[in-house]
Amino acid sequence: MPPLRLKGPSPPVLPAWPVVNDPLTLPLAQRLELVQTLWDSIAAEQSGPELTDADRQLIDQRLESFLADGDPGLDADAVLGA
Repeated sequence: MPPLRLKGPSPPVLPAWPVVNDPLTLPLAQRLELVQTLWDSIAAEQSGPELTDADRQLIDQRLESFLADGDPGLDADAVLGA
C-alpha cells in the first residue's frame, strides 16, 4: 500500500529541538527561533473559527454602515498621540 499523502500545503519543517523542560532557560536567540517556528506553524494552518450566519450578517451590517457614513474616523497617529 502506498504511503498516505495529505492534500494541501505541507506543514513547515521544524528544526530539531532538544527536549527542554523550561523554555525560559534557553538563550534569547533560541527562544526567538522557537517563537518564530511556532508562529509559522500557526500561520501555515490559516484557519479560524467558522462564522455563523448571524456573525456574517452583523459584519455586513457594520461594513455597510461604515461605508455609508463617509467618516473614516481618526488617523492612527492622532489616536496614539504622536
